[in-house]
Amino acid sequence: MREKGQASVHCEISDDICNLVIDNPGRSNALSLQLLSELAEQIENARQKKVRAVVLTGASQKFSAGGDFNDLQGSIEDLAMDDAIEKVVDATRSLPAPVIAAVEGPCMGGAVDIALACDLLVAGTDAFFEVPATRMGLLYNPLAVLRWQRRLAGPTLSRLLLAGERFTADAAMAAGVVTHLAATGSAMIKAHELAVRILQGTPDAVAATKGLLLALESDEIDLKQWQALRREILASPARKESVTRAKQSTSN
Repeated sequence: MREKGQASVHCEISDDICNLVIDNPGRSNALSLQLLSELAEQIENARQKKVRAVVLTGASQKFSAGGDFNDLQGSIEDLAMDDAIEKVVDATRSLPAPVIAAVEGPCMGGAVDIALACDLLVAGTDAFFEVPATRMGLLYNPLAVLRWQRRLAGPTLSRLLLAGERFTADAAMAAGVVTHLAATGSAMIKAHELAVRILQGTPDAVAATKGLLLALESDEIDLKQWQALRREILASPARKESVTRAKQSTSN
């Protein structure tokens, strides 16, 4: 049995939507190595359960203050934290179901990396984003920076990484870090609205679209493979059923 107050990731699955809640009581949901391992496991569990959308948030209206200092040594051993975050990012990006981050309060350091790995990012108006890597004497993980560079403009990266600037929710929206804004305390509500919209699509079409968007970030993409998958989906029963429903709804 888990001790009261111990860091954990809470999981609840309902109506094909998986809710994952980062919870490290008293530490602003800091990312311990144990918590990151559990988060990667829960994302893999979501894959096995074949959920159709995942909503990731933090307990107590705080997303996460980043790496847990209790697990940091200030030495080469801290590569273990990078590796643990990378496993969560890989699990998030490779999951067929879209993942939506619902951010309230702080989203710092490695938590920014995890949030940016999500397909959609909802921020409450009190949310802020900050990567204080250089102040911690750190060159942030180049693998992460490469991913961010494919999504964010150069000046935004300089502000985040060189200046260690804190982005408010509005500034993060303007910079392309955030995809949706919500009133303070309502990020989860907005994230669930988006999840419900995702469920309106067929699972194969949604998974293929997520896969294509990720593949487009690569310098090497086999468009013939994606065209073949597109034809396969066009010929599927799910596609036919979707068109039939659409016809019925427009004729009523």
